[in-house]
Amino acid sequence: MPPSNGRTLPERTGDPLFGVLAGLYVALLATAPAVVAVARVGSSDSATLYVTAIGTLAVVTGAGWWVVDARNGLAPRLGSTPARWGPAILGVGYAIGGFVALGSAGVVALLAFFFGAFAMVLGGVLGVMARSRHTAALVATADVDCEIEAGWPSAARKRLAVLALPFLLVGAVGLLSIYFRPENWLLSLGQLLLPVGISIFLQSEPRPYVVTAAGLEQRLPVARRLFRWDSFDGYTRTDDALVLHRSWRVDTRFALADLEDPDAVEATIGRYLSAA
Repeated sequence: MPPSNGRTLPERTGDPLFGVLAGLYVALLATAPAVVAVARVGSSDSATLYVTAIGTLAVVTGAGWWVVDARNGLAPRLGSTPARWGPAILGVGYAIGGFVALGSAGVVALLAFFFGAFAMVLGGVLGVMARSRHTAALVATADVDCEIEAGWPSAARKRLAVLALPFLLVGAVGLLSIYFRPENWLLSLGQLLLPVGISIFLQSEPRPYVVTAAGLEQRLPVARRLFRWDSFDGYTRTDDALVLHRSWRVDTRFALADLEDPDAVEATIGRYLSAA
């Protein structure tokens, strides 16, 4: 595809979705301590604790939304560092703490376990959103060279499918084991391996990319990601693909058959990477 320059993206004047989800994340972590505090004061009946939990979720979510919305640019700044995954990691620790305390803290520990699990998932979503907003901020000020949509060549996709197959098979068997023994280690293993196998294979699917001076942007259905040029070691053109090499990471591959003008795309990438 011919290069295209001068694209301008509109500036973000607010980010209510990120603010609401960030507020909800904090509320999930704050609810169990709030319930514990009320119970220790002496109001331990179920109705009071229920109102406390709902009230904490509502108030803290609103307050978190207001704080995040007032700090313009918080999401892109968070997305520029590995700290964007901190909320998800904290949620994991919170859920583990609740699980360990199930025998001694009862309902409060159960609440902490489930809310910690939700916080883990929501923290991961916030990390992806922050990275996407950081990518959008960088690309908005960078020159765009060209846009392409490509996946891996068929031979490489077959090799990747062979790699993912054991994860998919063991994962599927693990999930099916719930019909024979609902509580067993194979079910837990299946819940872990099946998403890993799917994630591995999806690496080869066709995706939109934008070549910019800031780096190579990858656009997913609900997220954006930027690979800086200094994260690559160079590129190679094979009989069926352009391969962008990264140390200790999966290489990025563009099937030549997916490119309208492979020579033009190679020349554009060659401005930023040297041939390996």
